[in-house]
Amino acid sequence: MCLIFCLGLCAWNNHYCWPGSCGNDSLTQDCACAPGFRKVTKPGVDINAGETTCQPTKQPSILTFNIVVVGHNSEKKQIIGSESSQLHAIYGNYQPSAIVFNMTAEYTIDLSNFTTPRPSYIVESNFGISDSTIYIQRQKYNGTYNYYNIIILINKNIK
Repeated sequence: MCLIFCLGLCAWNNHYCWPGSCGNDSLTQDCACAPGFRKVTKPGVDINAGETTCQPTKQPSILTFNIVVVGHNSEKKQIIGSESSQLHAIYGNYQPSAIVFNMTAEYTIDLSNFTTPRPSYIVESNFGISDSTIYIQRQKYNGTYNYYNIIILINKNIK
């Protein structure tokens, strides 16, 4: 454990700084991510804890979506759209009991202009959609709002 002053090295232990470069000294503080990526750091209790990674800034493109809101009496209200569509609200005296959400999305990262060699501790790298978040705003009859965030983990193979 470092008691005075320690500098972390880019390494296999969650300090990848990839795709990026840690400079000549391989220090995490010098991590410079490739264009289209941002540096993410999370401090830890000692030099081997925490995280220094490069996360993509580009959002995926939603190609199609299908949302079905199911009421208590099995009534269904559906919204279908594509990437150029805007979601619209479902109005009325409607108490949903379930929401079914399906979408297709596309995600591509181009690293062809990133010429820094891959460090030996990076065996392979894959980029894709790992989860999706749905934000729901519900307005009650008295005008107040409830907000919900639903995170959906994708369980398909990333290609």
